[in-house]
Amino acid sequence: MGKTIICPCHDVTVEDIRAMYAAGYTHPETLKRATAVFMGPCQGKHCAGPVMELLRELAGGDAGRVDRRPTARPPLRPVPLGVLAGAAGPSAETSPETSPVNGTTGGA
Repeated sequence: MGKTIICPCHDVTVEDIRAMYAAGYTHPETLKRATAVFMGPCQGKHCAGPVMELLRELAGGDAGRVDRRPTARPPLRPVPLGVLAGAAGPSAETSPETSPVNGTTGGA
């Protein structure tokens, strides 16, 4: 019998989800981190419904045990779309050396 793909973006199967659930990954957030479901190019548009339904089934139909799907997290600070698309490399103002997150404000 063939595999049943539940997340086409990352080739995650129903069997993969069942195995991860049995290993203790029972929350959508931990499942996302372990398998990358919800994180493909479709951002969960294809897999969110079926994955959440499977999790409810594995939880014995207890919808309370399965929280809502993982929360989308935007970048820590604004990032130019060209950088995200790979069209432009990081500029001086977006490089790690000048990041306000690192506590620095200028070059070396």
